Amino acid sequence: MGNRLEGKVAIITGAGSGMGRASAKRFTEEGAKVVVADVNEAGGLETVEIIKAAGGEAIFVKTDVSNPDDCSNVVAQAVAAFGKLNVLYNNAALPQKESSFSDVSNELWDKIMDVNLKGPFMMCKAAYPEFVKAGGGVYLGTASLGAIMPRAMSIVYSPSKAGLICLYKVLASELAKDNIRANVILPGPTASPMLKQFMGGDRENMSDEEIKNIVGATMAFGRCVEPTDIANAAVFLASDEASQISGETLLVDGGRSVARGRD
Repeated sequence: MGNRLEGKVAIITGAGSGMGRASAKRFTEEGAKVVVADVNEAGGLETVEIIKAAGGEAIFVKTDVSNPDDCSNVVAQAVAAFGKLNVLYNNAALPQKESSFSDVSNELWDKIMDVNLKGPFMMCKAAYPEFVKAGGGVYLGTASLGAIMPRAMSIVYSPSKAGLICLYKVLASELAKDNIRANVILPGPTASPMLKQFMGGDRENMSDEEIKNIVGATMAFGRCVEPTDIANAAVFLASDEASQISGETLLVDGGRSVARGRD
């Protein structure tokens, strides 16, 4: 157990699995108290049990980040349970299965944007008064390599993540006066349950392990990013070690951005 986040209270959305779960575990290992927020109740409760079994402190609050009432509620529950709020990590997101621009409906656009971009906006807005009360705070977000190196067949997902980067840069600029930092992590393909959900065609029928191996072969190090890699980056950015870092994007992509020729 470390102490890099000792005394901090954090909300992590999408913490019922994958990168969110790994981050919730790492935050508590570094001394933080964590609110596990997820629309998946079973997954969220499992994350809390894992944390408690390891000696950490966490609660679960069922949260749909596209619902403004849920955004307000999870912040209120965090303060009620732990007395304050220091870190908000907007990690929850919806993937987009590979699909052509002409096949994407307006409804799908709205659904993904509501979770991936409007949701973080509403969560940040809900958390802001508590950050001011605490004398400052940290906004973290999970974007994607696809936000800066967009690929075909991702006409909704990539713009949603590019928008998240812009949102956080505005927050970093506007809220520095309140001692609030805002940074975004850009994962490359990560060995999480969401990875397969991006796939279309024949790959939909492959196992998670097969997908992981195929995608990993295109990476500079020959393997996918792991959820713990994202969690380690999040701990750093949430900690006082990063006190002079704001408005930045941190690529954690296993070198994929420099190994595109291997696709």
